[in-house]
Amino acid sequence: MKHRRTIFTRLFPRPFTRLWAPIFASSLVPLATVSGALLLAPAQAQAEATSATCEIHTVLAMKTGDGIPDELGFLAGQLRDDQFAAFKSFRLLESKSLKLKLGETGAAMMTSGHQLKLQLLDAESSKLKLHAVLASGEKVLVDTDYRIESNGILLIGGVRHPDGKVFFAIRCRGG
Repeated sequence: MKHRRTIFTRLFPRPFTRLWAPIFASSLVPLATVSGALLLAPAQAQAEATSATCEIHTVLAMKTGDGIPDELGFLAGQLRDDQFAAFKSFRLLESKSLKLKLGETGAAMMTSGHQLKLQLLDAESSKLKLHAVLASGEKVLVDTDYRIESNGILLIGGVRHPDGKVFFAIRCRGG
């Protein structure tokens, strides 16, 4: 019978392997058990967050006016970015809240005539994966999956409005 060469037999001569192989193999069993437990821990953490609360803010960006109102203070950093440089003022048109459970879809009909649907796809310890659909009547404007930190803000926008552009700020918190 031909002896198979393994990494262990290449490293150690044959008499050594006969003596130490059982001891070496028995030390691997606890190591594999500990590794398996470490691999299962993140999956258990993912299962803990099964819901999210989302706030949807409809914001009007205008080329005239005087700045960012206090009620939009939570968006001030984003509204001062280059992508909004063409606008001089912003107005909060409305805010709505949705409670989502894992796998379920929530919908909000906005006074602008747009409908926003959100579905919680996955919830890890600090990140949420959501599916968002923004529609105007029968026309779908945005249909996307995204992953974001819990309490992070996603801006969807650029929808025409007689006074400027409308965009939606979506902030979801897992829990």
